[in-house]
Amino acid sequence: MYGTLALSHRALDELSEAAGRGTIEELRRLARPLEGLRVLNLSVTGFGTGTAELLSSSVPLLTDLGLDCHWQVVRGSEESSHAVREMYRALGGHFTTWTPEMTQAWQRYVELNAGLLTEPFDVVIMHDLQPAAIRSHVGDDRGAKWLLHSHLDLSSAQEDVWLLLRSHVERYDAAIFEAPSFVRRDLSIPVHIIPPAIDPNSARNMPLPADVIQSVLAQYGIDANRPILLQISPCDAESDLVGAVDCACELRDRFPDLQLVLLLTTEPQDPVGRQCFDDLSRRCQDDAAVFVVQVGTKVGNVEVNVFQRAASVVMQRGLRRGYGLWLSDALWKERPVVAGGAPGLREQVVHGETGLIAESPQDFVKHVARLLSDPDFAAELGRKGRARVAERFLITRYLRDYLQVLGGLNRG
Repeated sequence: MYGTLALSHRALDELSEAAGRGTIEELRRLARPLEGLRVLNLSVTGFGTGTAELLSSSVPLLTDLGLDCHWQVVRGSEESSHAVREMYRALGGHFTTWTPEMTQAWQRYVELNAGLLTEPFDVVIMHDLQPAAIRSHVGDDRGAKWLLHSHLDLSSAQEDVWLLLRSHVERYDAAIFEAPSFVRRDLSIPVHIIPPAIDPNSARNMPLPADVIQSVLAQYGIDANRPILLQISPCDAESDLVGAVDCACELRDRFPDLQLVLLLTTEPQDPVGRQCFDDLSRRCQDDAAVFVVQVGTKVGNVEVNVFQRAASVVMQRGLRRGYGLWLSDALWKERPVVAGGAPGLREQVVHGETGLIAESPQDFVKHVARLLSDPDFAAELGRKGRARVAERFLITRYLRDYLQVLGGLNRG
């Protein structure tokens, strides 16, 4: 058995104010034929990722809808940690030197976890690719349906690493991707598109009193009365952290009080990440208006919520591996956003309507300056951004999509 996560009860009716009563009734109608369906969600980690955020909301809500829904975390080991981490990077489009020794460590990791799947389930949903080969080690006699939910953009996955996985993935009954452009074209199994979503009632998005926002900002030395440019991103090269500092410095010619907050969602665990962090530290070491904050034991979802609500503009420079759903969090809070042109970001931001898309470093400077100098335009983008999230990126839409996929499997 894997590590089972204990989750707090959630009542679907609590979302009726954000999503509408009709949406709640539709979800209950879709869930009725699936009552009692025993579903296992498997992931590599139980916290600190967008996948974990989705599961921490969706699993309790599906349970409230009558499904017997569980979330467990696969077992890791020191021996396999390097191979698992490098596989994730390679599948996300980063080149890594993959060795036979890494293949062997990965295979032992998969075999270990396959042996831990001892309980009967009607549906098993694999939310990470690294342990996806577990499917090949579990016999078909149990009668379970298997879904692979890839939260990565696999379109530019490193070929030799992807080939290790492809035959295992082909044994799944279906795959789920977050956007059409993320799908591997060499897959022959059925594919469903389910974009990610935010939970408006989670700690990361719930309304916060003004005094809480000011208190948290003060803890980090951030002045609530000065403009704040915020970026939330992993500590990696694609996030262009040094470029974010350069952008803020150039903007200070016109907005001398501007503060930059860089909220890092990952710690620099590998040489590339450490190099990015070292470059960032050198670039901003003498800049008192740049604040680098790492999400971890001291910075959780409430703090993320605070920084987003306090931001004058939210910026997202680069992103290769997926959506970066922090943008939808910010849009829900009616924050004006400037995003790079990566596919997952374009799915969330409509240029000139719900935010601005920047194609170059100078575009970022120009667009952020426009939003800082034109509060009426910024507010209009924020309002329209929230409306787009309400239509396309709320957890209720995600639940509807999932119930439809599970209903199709059940009929099959």
